[in-house]
Amino acid sequence: MDEPTDRDLAARAAAGETAAFDVLVERWQGRVFRLVHRFFRDPADAEDVAQEVFVKVWRAVGGYRGDAPFEHWLLRIATHSCYDALRQRGRRSETVLAQLADDPGRWLDAALLGASLEAAQAEEARRMAAELLKALHPKDRVVLVLMDLEGMSSEDVAKATGSTRGAVKIRAMRARRALRRLADGVPRRT
Repeated sequence: MDEPTDRDLAARAAAGETAAFDVLVERWQGRVFRLVHRFFRDPADAEDVAQEVFVKVWRAVGGYRGDAPFEHWLLRIATHSCYDALRQRGRRSETVLAQLADDPGRWLDAALLGASLEAAQAEEARRMAAELLKALHPKDRVVLVLMDLEGMSSEDVAKATGSTRGAVKIRAMRARRALRRLADGVPRRT
């Protein structure tokens, strides 16, 4: 017997079949947790937001029309949940960034481009990138995480955020520029 499609499972879940929803959660929880964890390094925070995503999915599953892949619909909910949580927490101060690396711009480039670094340096680069990303406006952060860290195309990011492809490209360009300014403006450790 073939496995049910996401569309079939969503329709059954919308009709109140919790077992069908459980299959959707099992099928997609890894993808959602990975995305959310890109925004929230603290595992407890990431888990809280991911759980909120699936609560929202359960409540809205009846609205899934099936004219687009379930993954796009799900990631749009996840992206908006991350954005909402980031907005609630507010932006973080830049002063912490100076304590993270001698050359924040270089560390950021290494983290975002996936350069080959030793394990300790790679963790430092990830931490630096996360701190710099936290200083950005949540909408900018969402676009950069989805494009540069998750490897999504501008078209997929547009679908996930409810924007246009052109707007996503412009936001990504401006966000990268702002990120570079933040990284360059951080004083070096002495």
